[in-house]
Amino acid sequence: MRSISDYKGVAILTVILILLIQVANIPDSTEVNEDTRTVPDLAIPDHPPCPEGSECATVHTCSSTPSSEFATSWTATGSNRMMSSLHTVDLTGDDILDIVVGTGIEEEVTGSIIALDGSNGTLLWENNASGEMFASAQFAHLDGDDTLDVILGGRNHQLFALSGIDGSIIWQFDSNNDEREQWYQFYTGHFIADQNQDGIQDWLTSNGGDPTQGPSAPRDNGYLMIISGASGELLAVADTPDGRETYMSPLLYHPHPSMEIEVLFGTGGETWDGGLWTTSIDAIMAGDLTSAQRIVDPTPNVAKGVMAPPSIADLTLDGIQDLVVSTFDGRLLAIDGRNYSEIWSIDVKDHTSGGTVTDAESWASPAIGYFTDDAVPDVFTHYVIGAFPMYTGSTSLLVDGATGQILWIEDTEHTSFTSPLAADLDGDSRDEILMIRGAGELFSGNEAYIFHNQASILNSCNFENTELYNRSEMSIGTPTIVDLDQDGDLELIATTTTGYSSTTASWTVTRMDLNATTPNHLSWAAYLGTNYDGLHESD
Repeated sequence: MRSISDYKGVAILTVILILLIQVANIPDSTEVNEDTRTVPDLAIPDHPPCPEGSECATVHTCSSTPSSEFATSWTATGSNRMMSSLHTVDLTGDDILDIVVGTGIEEEVTGSIIALDGSNGTLLWENNASGEMFASAQFAHLDGDDTLDVILGGRNHQLFALSGIDGSIIWQFDSNNDEREQWYQFYTGHFIADQNQDGIQDWLTSNGGDPTQGPSAPRDNGYLMIISGASGELLAVADTPDGRETYMSPLLYHPHPSMEIEVLFGTGGETWDGGLWTTSIDAIMAGDLTSAQRIVDPTPNVAKGVMAPPSIADLTLDGIQDLVVSTFDGRLLAIDGRNYSEIWSIDVKDHTSGGTVTDAESWASPAIGYFTDDAVPDVFTHYVIGAFPMYTGSTSLLVDGATGQILWIEDTEHTSFTSPLAADLDGDSRDEILMIRGAGELFSGNEAYIFHNQASILNSCNFENTELYNRSEMSIGTPTIVDLDQDGDLELIATTTTGYSSTTASWTVTRMDLNATTPNHLSWAAYLGTNYDGLHESD
């Protein structure tokens, strides 16, 4: 993700010419051919799938009210900023999950990957990098021992595989290879089946974005990449099919057990058009994405792409996973995984500030949870109001997953860049929403830009919004709700960081013990969902 401090002035005439060129070069959408996909012979459900009086219409009814009490267990601090979303894993073998997260200072071209002891917040290890490490960690066995290892990437083509035991380097991406002349930023990736038959899972990721360029300056295309999990060898690289940059973390998408695994990726950015695409591992391995299918098209004459990864959930209850997509041009779309047809759509701009805004942009994936009575998963999402990099506030929406009806909406003076979370915090099988808002509050005129971050719980039964805390500085990385010590009680692990205008750089990670029992499932409890795979954790 390019920081909101990357803006550089561009002459108006140049911008107009560039926009005209880019609009003229928008490629035609590739039709989704059902013959190329194996779709199971499942009945198409009625829509909406849980009508009043049906068996699935009243399975998540309201009961008690969630508690807003919590106790801070520990706080860890350090230098650098922290834009990365943390991820938890047991590195010490004590059955308490530990925390791995990236740090860095973009303009100083420095960063690190750190691991914190989940029991007390002490630093387990740190490995330095030559760039801000803003992506999120994923874990797999890479070096033959019993401890899970770490892969995490960031700016300045930095990508590391580290030993989970001590943080030592297993491999580092070699940017001196001759596969491409230029390498960019690495985003959060996923482990995939072994492609080079060495017995170790390999790594799927995306590389793109050039923060050294002004917003509307010409951009080189991004790449999808497959890298050896064991050695870091580049196994495959494929250019985006529309020639656009990419900022989206790719997702593995398995709509149904009898269907093939697909790869979802996004193209375009804050000032360049793009779309949401699907392709295959085989196509990436062949280095050719010309057969990729674009399943969400750009809005005509709008120079904005798809940056936030979609969320995956079965909204039609037909056993096939569907997609919920937040586009950077302000649309919220539900896409049927059976045939990529539209289930419902919302233009958020039409509902923000009475429909008076011209721009609403999404930096974060929607949270999926059970916010209504029925068995259909619902949607909660944030959009910032304004056009990059000038934002005046944000809007938050709760949407009925079955119908696309907006059930709750709130415009605020906050800005919201972190993904919301969804979890049952009171044991009634109905999810509450955790929001971290207020990366900064914008004021008019010559007043200061005041950084703060506010955590609150929205009760999906009565829409009461209860503040947990209000802290100084920014919170950009998505927190996690987790049973860290596996004792049946939930914790909230959240991060805070200094902003770009601060004279010093520092981060804070805080563990808060929530007054909540761990439910049977956590709907959407971290960045990219509870399991960091973009998939809603269903009942």
